[in-house]
Amino acid sequence: AALAGGKGGVIGGAKGRGKAGGAKGGGRGSVDSHLAGLYKFEVLVTTFEILHQDLDVLRRIRWRYLIVDEAHRMKNKDSALMHDLLSLDVQHCHLLTGTPLQNSTTELWSLLHFLDDKTFADLESFEREFGALTNAQQVAKLNAQIRPYLLRRQKNDVEKTLAPLEETIIWVEITLFQKKIYRAVLERNRDVLVRGTSNASVPSLINLQMELRKCCNHPFLIKGVEESETAELSRAEYLDRLVYASGKYVLLDKLL
Repeated sequence: AALAGGKGGVIGGAKGRGKAGGAKGGGRGSVDSHLAGLYKFEVLVTTFEILHQDLDVLRRIRWRYLIVDEAHRMKNKDSALMHDLLSLDVQHCHLLTGTPLQNSTTELWSLLHFLDDKTFADLESFEREFGALTNAQQVAKLNAQIRPYLLRRQKNDVEKTLAPLEETIIWVEITLFQKKIYRAVLERNRDVLVRGTSNASVPSLINLQMELRKCCNHPFLIKGVEESETAELSRAEYLDRLVYASGKYVLLDKLL
């Protein structure tokens, strides 16, 4: 379905100016036997799986432009897909992904290395320079370095028929049980609050803030609360307790 949709999109965009071919499965022999006819197209639409299957044939062609959709699948620099794509003879390439940076800078480097293996030749130096992006200076420097390679487009930039985003904020009161746990968390961290915002106490205050946030989402996120409150409950009673312990869950239960 994705292959047919991609081919249809290319044909629609071309408006009769050229031909689009679609490479489907069917054995290497069937593709190899028609190699002479492969050049009678302007665009070839295929999948990663078919690329791997017919790689020996497809890398004989010098491609003017390569466009890779779902490029996040290339984030593993040692993957078979990355090996296949690097073996193609390509003049220009374009990667499409909604998540260029998701888990680590190593994954981002894999995409950048594919685009420009001279500028981004060494993974170790890239990791030393940016690592886990722990400070604003690293983020700013990385943004400056990748800006020539990255073009961000949001839906409202390309899909003009979409209605404007509407955001509705619903204020939900926490339950009595949440208030009880909230107070208990504060009491347990009274000394942190007394110390105030000195440099030494800032990490503890941040931890306290996270605990209170978890309590507001659901008190069972606080360590030990779920076990102590549900140890002797049946399955049905547990599910009721799970819902009615949190104001947000009560609202969601009513909406659903």
